[in-house]
Amino acid sequence: MEQDIPKVYSPEAIEPRWAQDWVERKLYRPSDDADRRRFCLVIPPPNITGSLHMGHMLEHTVIDILMRWQRMRGANVLWLPGTDHAAIATQMIVERELGREALPDLEGPQANAAWQREGQRRRLEMGRDKFIERCWKWKEENGDAIRLQMERLGASVDWTRHRFTMDPAYTRAVIEVFVRLYAEGLIYRGKYIVNWCPRCGTAVSDLEVVHEERQGKLWHIRYPFEDGSGHITVATTRPESMLGDTAVAVNPQDERYSSAVGRNVVLPLLDRVIPVVADEFVDPHFGTGAVKVTPAHDANDFAIAQRHNLPRVEVIGEDARMTPEAGPYRGMDRFEARDAIVQDLRERGLLEKIEDYALSVGACQRCKTVVEPLLSTQWFMKMQPLVEPAIRAVEDGRVRIVPDNYRKIYLDWMYRIHDWCISRQLWWGHRLPVWYCEACGEVMVARETPARCAQCSTADLRPETDTLDTWFSSGLWPFVTLGWPEQTEDLRRFYPTDLMIMGFDILFFWGARMIMLGMKFMNDVPFRELYIHALGRDAEKQKMSKTKGNVIDPLEVTDRFGTDATRFALAISAAPGTDIAFSSEKLESYRAFANKVWNAGRFILMNLQKLPPSRRENLGGLLQPIPGVGLEPVVSSEQLQLADRWIFSRLATVTREINVALASYRFHEAAHTIYHFFWHEFCDWYLEWVKPVITAPAAEEKLPTAWINLLRVFEASLHLLHPFMPFITEELWHRLPRAGAEPSISLTPFSAAGERVSDTVSEKLFETIQELVVVARNAKAELGLQDQKPSVQVASEDLRLLELFRAHQETIQRLASLQAMNFTRGRLAADAGGVRVTPSFDVRLFTESRIDPEAERQRLQKEKEKLEKALDQAKKQLGNEEFMARAPREVVRGVERRHTELRAHYEKVLDSLERLG
Repeated sequence: MEQDIPKVYSPEAIEPRWAQDWVERKLYRPSDDADRRRFCLVIPPPNITGSLHMGHMLEHTVIDILMRWQRMRGANVLWLPGTDHAAIATQMIVERELGREALPDLEGPQANAAWQREGQRRRLEMGRDKFIERCWKWKEENGDAIRLQMERLGASVDWTRHRFTMDPAYTRAVIEVFVRLYAEGLIYRGKYIVNWCPRCGTAVSDLEVVHEERQGKLWHIRYPFEDGSGHITVATTRPESMLGDTAVAVNPQDERYSSAVGRNVVLPLLDRVIPVVADEFVDPHFGTGAVKVTPAHDANDFAIAQRHNLPRVEVIGEDARMTPEAGPYRGMDRFEARDAIVQDLRERGLLEKIEDYALSVGACQRCKTVVEPLLSTQWFMKMQPLVEPAIRAVEDGRVRIVPDNYRKIYLDWMYRIHDWCISRQLWWGHRLPVWYCEACGEVMVARETPARCAQCSTADLRPETDTLDTWFSSGLWPFVTLGWPEQTEDLRRFYPTDLMIMGFDILFFWGARMIMLGMKFMNDVPFRELYIHALGRDAEKQKMSKTKGNVIDPLEVTDRFGTDATRFALAISAAPGTDIAFSSEKLESYRAFANKVWNAGRFILMNLQKLPPSRRENLGGLLQPIPGVGLEPVVSSEQLQLADRWIFSRLATVTREINVALASYRFHEAAHTIYHFFWHEFCDWYLEWVKPVITAPAAEEKLPTAWINLLRVFEASLHLLHPFMPFITEELWHRLPRAGAEPSISLTPFSAAGERVSDTVSEKLFETIQELVVVARNAKAELGLQDQKPSVQVASEDLRLLELFRAHQETIQRLASLQAMNFTRGRLAADAGGVRVTPSFDVRLFTESRIDPEAERQRLQKEKEKLEKALDQAKKQLGNEEFMARAPREVVRGVERRHTELRAHYEKVLDSLERLG
């Protein structure tokens, strides 16, 4: 039955149809076959707060490439999808929605800030339960946007296993982990310095604070001695916090202040008497060598206060305004208070000097507000008992981190880790399973809400209002998504997972914590390998951000260029450790590649339809892989034409190279390899070589072997392309004659051409013919003969080479568009004009127009200079001791061989120049 094959490739007509088909048929559920090799990856869960960005598409593309590749290699693959509740981000979005509803007429750059303030007010007004209901409503209305995008982008996940970090089963698992860790003493409550975001109204971890260099000031302030005998000058970058000073500290080795230690000074402006203490932490080279100690507003000062039993005075509140302890500055914004304090110090003669000073300022990663170090009662997790097994897991290779430089970064951070503040002052998220007895003060941690106090039996219990840091629940993702704490079949089959892929920006937020918690609760690593992918940047290599206005919407890109072209552009740019620059030019070139694939498939299929029906019926069976052998020719090598031996040998090599590249996450190499093979070898050479056979009228009684070999190579090429370009390859594969019943190319095990078809001799012979055709084409172009069919003379001292050319003369003439060829043993005289030389043969075009000797001399001179540069480069490589010692032997041999060929070619060019005079 003939098919209508559109002349023009239209992604918009093909991609949505296959995306829907894959989902409706649940194609990517793993089978129940326990004997098959399994491969599992649980998705880095996108936040429910919005749509996917190009970073997600990059991540999902490289994951999907690996999943499809593993399926075609016979693995039983599970790619488990899901989303994260994104506590702070979701709460901020819902607050903004509330604010927009109350202030619908606001516009301009200040609108968002006003909506946020109004939304916070309305949240408090409506109460916790109603606000959480509103968050769930928002999630149900908007949370599916990511799934729809992933489906459209071709992610081959098992949607029947989709998880959400706040679904009931997941929430029970989070509570179970908290209860167990608390019972072991690994979770505790205490009052310590935390990073506080005044805008978000919650504590944030060190990892959620972004530090940036800013130009600030260093204020030198005089602290008078209590006895009036002078003063100590203290240097500070934060004069507003000095109101909370409880000491001045100096280094005990600093002789300048040896007589001051143990004496008292008067705190300027508030006239509070505070001591001078000696502490090793003080850097005598910073400022004056004397520093103020503000235990309630600096983590280092908090530690000094613990060592010296100093009080803690809180002068800045959670709203970033000065507290009653700040005296006359109470109620002021912290930065407003700074200006007032500096002015008052100046008026009292206590401000000695002000210096410009570059300092690192910490801001909330989410809202960019400057964070405030505050003394706050929070819940913490002890990290040291958890970090040691996670360090060993990486050091002994149970978790392999790729690229390797991130292994050192991971270990350096883990060795310097501090206890983790896991509580957040948010409403949306996992509420801590903690209750406080109002009668006796007992703290209870339980899986279910207790009815009475375990200590005094009263029913007057108050639940904890804090929620858990989002990364606490996300850290459980690899095993909770598979059913933990229940011992499910999925957990047994797929844990540990095989791979995790993420960007560097969440290596510590998420990667390290998954390893720690996996080792703790599963006594095994959560994944065998951790690949850190590149980051996406714009065409100018700037990091994408909403504030810069250079964020690229993946759906806009795929609507314009097609999903396959976009995926391929991402893959061919995804070199390990190298950020990716997006540009329209790059995407245009891979849309052209998709068109090339479509046009090649259309040409083959259109000619296939011209075959007699009786001949087409048997093609499906003939195209099946040979058991234990693969997609090899159906006849012996001796019966094959040179072009067939060459293309099957190249297919075997390309398949091997792609397998090696993908196994080492070198997506760019794999994509480049299949791009070059399909366009420049399969289309430009093989398809053109066999074109006369497949376009000729076919006899009823016999199907040409060329047809079978062409279709076998084409189908193999579609398999190699499929992980990168799933839609177009699925469409073309379904149009091929097939005897099997597999519903998708992605589920058809790919048996590539086996190593026995590797034929380096045939590859070399074919490459020599290619070189002759290219030399003839280039010579025609240089002489302006593109529209003519001149005759050529080919000369070589190698008789076997001349016989090779003579045996394929008809095809060479067709591919190079030549009238006739004759062959001569020996060399050609350059002074005859129109001669092109190579290391193994010479070519002369016969043309009616006379060759200009001067133009020929200039051409040969340019060729000589080009060869001299290439020879110099090869010579430097061969003279480089490090290269000769470290490069693989085959690479060195290749350079040596190239140097020899270049030298021979160079000498022939010199000879030609000499003959021209």
